[in-house]
Amino acid sequence: KSRGMSQTDLAHRTSLSIKHVNQIIKRNATLSADVALSFERALGLPARFWLQTEATWQAHNTAIASRSSFGAFQSWLAKFPGQALQARGVLAAGADTATQVESLLRFFQVTDPAAFDKVWLQPQVNYKRSQKNQLDPYATATWVRLAEQAAQRLAIDAPLYTPKTLRAAAKEIPALTKLPIEDGFQAARTRLRDAGVMLVFVEPLDKTGLFGISKSLDDGRHMIGLTGRMKALDSFWFALAHEIAHILLHPKRATFIDSGTSLANDNDDSLEAEANTFAGELFLPARLREDLFTSGPGAVERIARQAGVAPAMIAGQY
Repeated sequence: KSRGMSQTDLAHRTSLSIKHVNQIIKRNATLSADVALSFERALGLPARFWLQTEATWQAHNTAIASRSSFGAFQSWLAKFPGQALQARGVLAAGADTATQVESLLRFFQVTDPAAFDKVWLQPQVNYKRSQKNQLDPYATATWVRLAEQAAQRLAIDAPLYTPKTLRAAAKEIPALTKLPIEDGFQAARTRLRDAGVMLVFVEPLDKTGLFGISKSLDDGRHMIGLTGRMKALDSFWFALAHEIAHILLHPKRATFIDSGTSLANDNDDSLEAEANTFAGELFLPARLREDLFTSGPGAVERIARQAGVAPAMIAGQY
């Protein structure tokens, strides 16, 4: 139009039919690579300009069509801990349903609720141990994703995972229990990161009952997320050792979601029992364990000094 060129003239210059040119202008036909090259020759604008503009237009239309269906997902949206997601900036308070659904799908990195089920709910069924209380799978998935995001930020420029380095790091964990908890946690985070394992702490969400999670990331690294749910020193450190054990002993399984049951006496699952044994022996070797059970609680502080751990770790084992 700015050049005073009619659709007929453009059609003649590009060897396209007048009808085809008209359909493109009226947005009833897509602009192909061949047409983009023809337009470059006829109008002097690069073919990539036309193709990028066409792609942007198609993406815009697809997004509008997709959002129009999001209004039907109100019941799905209501299953998630909305206040917790708003507090963390995932959902905008007061936003319409379509906007919140769009934000939630981007947060979980899926395209629709069906994909969410496959990526986030099925692993819970496969990997989370049996519970006495029914846990909310949507709140659990939310916490896992929050922990994963924190781990991904920590993983930038971190070394790749190596079992040898993680085993060496695990041996240093018992001594860290004697430090103030924040200092011990930061030291553990640094040591585990050197082994390619990202250690993060995320406050627990209601209806999750989680102690922690171990999960493989997509970049050759692993993550451990802890909640500190019981607010007890021994539970916190035991949960960390338990997740370290899963990464070392069960590398073929990508995810472990652990609650109080799996960190106590879940002998119905051999993998959980193995992780518990590893964690228990890390803080209290077999020779001292026998001494503790023979001597009783009065020996807790003495055995803690011998084991090189905080007395709370021995009391918890007792």
